[in-house]
Amino acid sequence: MSNKPRLSESIGVIGTGIMGTALIRGLLKEKLVNPDQILAYDIINELLMDLVEETGINAALNNQQIVEQSDIIFICVKPQVFLTTLQKLQIAFTSDHLVISIAAGVPLSIIEELTGNSRCVRIMPNMPFQVGEGAAGYSLGTRNDNRDSEIVEIVFGSLGKVFQFPEYLLDAVTGLSGTGPAYVFVFIEALADGGVLAGLPRREALILSAQTVMGAAKLLLEQNVHPGILRDAIMSPGGTTASALQLMEARGFRSILIDAVEAATKKSQFLGQNNLSQSDHLV
Repeated sequence: MSNKPRLSESIGVIGTGIMGTALIRGLLKEKLVNPDQILAYDIINELLMDLVEETGINAALNNQQIVEQSDIIFICVKPQVFLTTLQKLQIAFTSDHLVISIAAGVPLSIIEELTGNSRCVRIMPNMPFQVGEGAAGYSLGTRNDNRDSEIVEIVFGSLGKVFQFPEYLLDAVTGLSGTGPAYVFVFIEALADGGVLAGLPRREALILSAQTVMGAAKLLLEQNVHPGILRDAIMSPGGTTASALQLMEARGFRSILIDAVEAATKKSQFLGQNNLSQSDHLV
């Protein structure tokens, strides 16, 4: 018998785009809930119906139904439509609701303002949680209880690694792990391109590249050492690794990644400031 924790609460998902779909697939893959515990809605009906057919979850007629029939509500819409989406639902939220927002750059102050007396959590997950290997950082609002933290840890801890941070650090989480998979996909593709240039078949080069990244990450996490130690273990004096790393340093590889994280962090901060200014016009 499995000792994995399960959720008894009903789950509502507003928005079944990439992140909403990843969340639902992850919840079901890890058997945290049954399909009939999940109620979802998306304005693109075809997208929603495809997901319903694939997973067996329930489709809502609108977002109002999600709020009325769910204990835990995941807000998985883009930051640009977050305000307008929740403004229409304000009167439906109660203190019985736990609202978990994944919208980048939307601060807890706005989430709480738009959801009445609901308990609110802001979290920045990433796409790999749909395969149980995600990374997330979250912050609690002003009305949360211990069960809320437990729910977040159960859901996102079962789908990967999750850490609690003060809210001001969530922009950095966005810049690092939220958008980080995209950086890794580019790296995998480029690594495979290098293999093809060196004469490897495309399919095998891509698999070797992806497996190399996955294996290196797993080795680092399991051994729990500084990455420089593992790098040095591979790098023989005057060898191929030393030559490759010298070229990468000369071309600014490390600096490019640092700058990418910084750029994404600043963009998340900008989105948050923009949302704050829009909140002055809340009805």
